[in-house]
Amino acid sequence: MCGYEIFSPTSAELNILRQEDWEDWKTQNIEYVIHLAGRTFVPDSWENPEDFFKINTEGTLNVIRFCRAQNIGMTYISAYIYGQPKRNPIPETAEVIPNNPYARSKYMAEELCKFFCEYYDMDITVLRLFNVFGPGQKEHFLIPFIIKQILNKDDVISVQDLMPRRDYIYIEDVCRAIKMSIHKSRGYQLYNVGSGQSFSVGELIELSQKIAGTNKEVVSKNVVRKNELNDVIADIRHIECEWGWKPEVSLKDGLAKCMEVNND
Repeated sequence: MCGYEIFSPTSAELNILRQEDWEDWKTQNIEYVIHLAGRTFVPDSWENPEDFFKINTEGTLNVIRFCRAQNIGMTYISAYIYGQPKRNPIPETAEVIPNNPYARSKYMAEELCKFFCEYYDMDITVLRLFNVFGPGQKEHFLIPFIIKQILNKDDVISVQDLMPRRDYIYIEDVCRAIKMSIHKSRGYQLYNVGSGQSFSVGELIELSQKIAGTNKEVVSKNVVRKNELNDVIADIRHIECEWGWKPEVSLKDGLAKCMEVNND
């Protein structure tokens, strides 16, 4: 990436909550940090909110402290934190309404980034990712869950609810945005990273079946999740205007790439 040597420590090699682990990395001549560590998956955050706040918020504070001590910049990978949108597409200036512990922990981490940039003259870019997907994603996420059912031998695809709409962004496009941020971080910056359009669960299944050449029965349990969002679309004009970034991989092409990996 950009001619840099990349260090990507595991949580065993760098526990972001342990100060002694950070001391070891101060001798590694780190020039920039991309902060991807954290707990994800909204349902888990309801079961164990304390863990999410500790790792996502307190852990981010430790990353910021390291960057400040080393006088280097950072890109913080945030998430969708707008809650039920009042209008679509959603700009970065929209009201933030974190409606689950995961979103709240990410927003608190964002606030730490903003505070340190304003009062300690740091360079931190926050990327608010919408629904990221790609090969290798865990099966408790929607798209791999659907693909698994399409490719297995069962005749039925079963989901909780066909109606919710989300803005899906392919992992390669996310990586391009992260790569660009290394050279563009100046003070505190905040950008949405999404596709600029939304698809329902039903449309995802229909498109995925078309790609796979299947025509399985689709069954909805009509179970609405707590604090479910009806429709989410990212306003990506800010990052397009400032950086020239825009998504290059369509949902159809991204789904096809995921299926190719699953079929191997």
